[in-house]
Amino acid sequence: MVTHLRNIDEALSRTDQIYYLHPARLVSRRLRVRTDTGLSSAEASRRAAQGGLNIIPRVKQPSSLFLMLERGRDVLVLLLIAAAAVSVAVGQYADALIITAALMLDFILSYVQLVRTKRTLNRLRKHIQRTATVLRDGAFKKLPAEQLVVGDIIEVRAGERIPADARLLSTHGLRVHEAALTGESDDVAKSPEIIRGRKPLGNRRNMLYLGTTALVGTGQAVVTATGTKTEFGKIAQLLKIEKSPRSPLALKLQQSGRVIAAAVIGLVILLTVMDVLLGNSIAVSLRTAITLIVSAIPEDLTVILTIALTVGTIRILRQRGVVRQLASAETLGAATVICTDKTGTLTRGEMTAEFFDFLQGSRVAPDQPPRDPVQVLALAGLALASDARRVGDQGQGYVGSATEQAALAFVEHSGMSQQRLNDQWRLREAISFDPTWKYSASLRDHPTRGTRTLFVSGAPEILLEHSSHALTRELTPRALTAKRRAVLLRKLNQRAAGGQRLLGVAVRHHIRKSQLTHDDIHGLTFLGVLTMKDPVREDVPAAIRETLQAGVAIKIVTGDYAVTARAVARDVGLTVTDDAMCSGASLQDMNDDELTDIVDDIVLFTRVTPIDKQRIIRALQRRGHVVAMTGDGVNDAVALKSADIGVAMGSGKDIAKDASDLILLDDNFATIVAAIREGRVLRDNVRKVIAFLLSTNAAEVAIFLASLVLRLPPPLLPAQILWINLVTDGTSDMALTLEPKEREVMTRPPEDPRAPIISRQLLYHIGLTSLIFTAVSMGLYWYLIRVQQLDLAYARTMIFTFLAITSLLSVWSFRSLTDSIIRRGLLKNRWILLSASFSFGLQLLAIYLPVLQRFFDTVSLGPRDWVLLLVLAGLTVALIDLRKMIIRRQAKRVPAAVAGTKGALTVRGA
Repeated sequence: MVTHLRNIDEALSRTDQIYYLHPARLVSRRLRVRTDTGLSSAEASRRAAQGGLNIIPRVKQPSSLFLMLERGRDVLVLLLIAAAAVSVAVGQYADALIITAALMLDFILSYVQLVRTKRTLNRLRKHIQRTATVLRDGAFKKLPAEQLVVGDIIEVRAGERIPADARLLSTHGLRVHEAALTGESDDVAKSPEIIRGRKPLGNRRNMLYLGTTALVGTGQAVVTATGTKTEFGKIAQLLKIEKSPRSPLALKLQQSGRVIAAAVIGLVILLTVMDVLLGNSIAVSLRTAITLIVSAIPEDLTVILTIALTVGTIRILRQRGVVRQLASAETLGAATVICTDKTGTLTRGEMTAEFFDFLQGSRVAPDQPPRDPVQVLALAGLALASDARRVGDQGQGYVGSATEQAALAFVEHSGMSQQRLNDQWRLREAISFDPTWKYSASLRDHPTRGTRTLFVSGAPEILLEHSSHALTRELTPRALTAKRRAVLLRKLNQRAAGGQRLLGVAVRHHIRKSQLTHDDIHGLTFLGVLTMKDPVREDVPAAIRETLQAGVAIKIVTGDYAVTARAVARDVGLTVTDDAMCSGASLQDMNDDELTDIVDDIVLFTRVTPIDKQRIIRALQRRGHVVAMTGDGVNDAVALKSADIGVAMGSGKDIAKDASDLILLDDNFATIVAAIREGRVLRDNVRKVIAFLLSTNAAEVAIFLASLVLRLPPPLLPAQILWINLVTDGTSDMALTLEPKEREVMTRPPEDPRAPIISRQLLYHIGLTSLIFTAVSMGLYWYLIRVQQLDLAYARTMIFTFLAITSLLSVWSFRSLTDSIIRRGLLKNRWILLSASFSFGLQLLAIYLPVLQRFFDTVSLGPRDWVLLLVLAGLTVALIDLRKMIIRRQAKRVPAAVAGTKGALTVRGA
């Protein structure tokens, strides 16, 4: 026997502390603790010094200052810094000052957004001092949970949170809610019995885990892991390693920045060579090149993009969503697939009774008072055979298992009081629910009856086995024949297949004995079943429909059972075939390549682990998807971190919020749809801003090149270019970021995540617009200089003002890249009108204010000049808007490219 124990002890050591595979007494021995006295205070202190406190360190988040300085790594920001440095080197201090101001504004806006987000998150967090009941020095005492060590004997009771991972030593009707860790909505019956074979977390019935909650019963356990070594802690440690992928917008802007940088460098080299070949000095060529750099770089692009992202985050906040980082607002607009948890995300995360079914055509609906003695008896059985009870000074809530709480709430909402029932039916003896027998029972006295009555509730199929009678359509008892028993079982199976939870009720009258044993559970009269569900959130089906309409695939990824998850999928509007389902066990048998091959075709993943969720996310990303992952529990945190954008519930665990990019304050799946909509609007507006800015900048570059070829003096000075780019255009850029949504923003499919933000279509807009700008500007400049032979300062003032006015008017055309000005409307964005008026006033100051005249080398213009400029500007904008007709005709011949991945566009859903 000693040898046998030694061998088991050695095996226990080799199995890497898989405590659930071994008897409780051997686990206690391995941990060197006596179960009757617990650890001594001295030994506990020694273990605490060696193993550390029972705490989970928060995942360290980068400081707001660090994240703000990260903006300095963007290519466009580096270009601006280079432009400012070159301006200082050649003595253009005013230019350098304006560029530096633009950079500072960008950094300040980023910092303000980050600080505001942190404050919002801090308000969400609830700091609770947890305690635990611990056996120390031979006596149970209350201690802070952080002082627990491996080997401590703890006691848990209904309503308490589990303070550490522990192996159960004994239980009495203990049931634990583990959804936060496993994703299962069902509460789990616990037992100290040994488990044969390795099991996933949700099936380890003899273990308790940190972060879960005891619902009913009591238990004693020995602590096997604390702090970061718990299952909860392991997930927290993974989050430190896992890095969130960069947003598609950040990657595309980085790519576009490289293209702009390469183009600027190429143009500078070309211009310098051409200028020297034409006989100009190196000094003149260098000054012209610097002017070209200032023309080519969109100085306020990073500022405007930051403002656009900030506007997007504010709009999402109005929809009850908190965006943790600016770029995340746009990423949702690029999402091609949403992986959503089930419990607490699609559903409320709580059991709700739907009706009591007598299985013979008669039902009792919620809030409906019972109409006859049989209905009264059935509802009384739900309350009297239950371990659940009311709690609180005002009786605000219930304690007990989720199923029994729902049953008791159903009874009391029908007008019956558990307290009054207990007063009428005095308890003699009870049997608490246990997974071994799957029922609870209570033997009751009634003052008007000479015998006692037995009430039993539990698994319906078990109660049927112990029943000899059932109700007829007239709700009168009749003996159960084999045929009638088979009919009732078939009805029960049909309801269970629909995802409903069933709680049976049976009764036995005329019992004379005063004690109750399991042998007394026979000869019952089966009354019926209470049907319950974890209900779908009210707004979810409509949100699912809109998401699918937008071409975004939805995949349910849950730790729950297939039958339950499939029923929820049906209720929210997703049709799940057998081929579209995959279990956690099947995932275990697949390698990453095999998972990648089938991941697009799967709609429902069940019984998955946290690592499975991460594998699914990565498989989708390998297929080219932009993945949004929703969740609220500890088990979701790793996947939230791995996803392109993690969406956490505001009522969820802090670890999930820390790992996420977007937090839903109202826990509403519909808020995700609103965030996707705002993300798409944001992406559209960013594209409009880029097109508007680059069109003006490209025109300025083209004008310089044309003047060089035509051997004309530069039409614009660097200060004038900066004024147009930062002051005149700058306010219009900001107004474009506030542009309302396009007509088909949520009916078009998602774009290809790999497509550049400056697409061919956008390049066409930019090229054609800048060509029109250049042609009219150079025509006017040629006419003024060569035909009229007017003063250079006057000619430059005319070109300076023409470009400024045309840019202000063209912003109405850039409000949509497809709809004309007339179709889009003139007054739907009042910010455009306000910004244009403000910028026009600034332009007047640059022309007529003496101080600014000297700074910009401008002269005053007369009425005839203004008439000419306004006519030419109006004609230019009309030509720019006509380009949309050409684009629409081309689009009819060649359909626009959309997301090419199968899963992004093809979804099994209603």
